[in-house]
Amino acid sequence: MSNDDDARAELEDWSELIGRIRYDGPRPGGAGDERLADEAASNVFSSWGRPDSSAEMNNLICRALELGYLRALQDVREQRIAGLRPTD
Repeated sequence: MSNDDDARAELEDWSELIGRIRYDGPRPGGAGDERLADEAASNVFSSWGRPDSSAEMNNLICRALELGYLRALQDVREQRIAGLRPTD
């Protein structure tokens, strides 16, 4: 197996792992969460992103960032983080 094949297999493994992370979807009336997560991930990635990386790698990083923001919003709104109040 070549280095390119190894890198492709690792990228596919990470993509599958990110795809398995559970996001329960937007709460009623919270359909804008995906837009907020997309904007937040774009802001982070634009200041940190790797222009020399492949499109697949950049997409994977953006998906992971978006999922992290979606899960964080969900946790805050459902009061699963001690000491935080609802955001509504």
